[in-house]
Amino acid sequence: MHFLKNFFLSLILLCCLCILALVCYRHFLLPTHCLSDKIDLHHTDYVKCGPIVAQDLLVRAQNKDVQAAYKLALMYDAGDRIPENRKQAIYWLQKAEQANLPEAQYVMAVWAERGYFGEAGDDLAVPLYEAAARQGHLNAMKSLANIFRGIDETKYNYWMAKIRKER
Repeated sequence: MHFLKNFFLSLILLCCLCILALVCYRHFLLPTHCLSDKIDLHHTDYVKCGPIVAQDLLVRAQNKDVQAAYKLALMYDAGDRIPENRKQAIYWLQKAEQANLPEAQYVMAVWAERGYFGEAGDDLAVPLYEAAARQGHLNAMKSLANIFRGIDETKYNYWMAKIRKER
């Protein structure tokens, strides 16, 4: 009887230690791992880390980190590991675009063409593509060349020459 009592007490103690270890891992080690630059975004850990990464990006974006605002906008737009939210996506992308981040200007132009800001069209997209292209964004240059193909040969040739030069 004494042996069984000690065995069950040991088993209960072992279970408590395992639970404590799991809690420590989840609350202390996992967030650090998730915010590491070494995390593979295609690895299954990223699925668990998505909300932690989004929260970190939100804090950084609120502190004027333009790259964080851009990444947060893309996550909100795609619903990537966080709930899709078009208004938040546009808000954070505009913050990054206003800081003249070429990637943000390009995405903003793509969204304008898709009608995210009302009626789809090139009126808003072209100036954004041009702003990104002037900073060397190759896809923005390609988009401008496609827009001007058959409409304005001078601008088409200008952007095609820039594309050839960038390659």
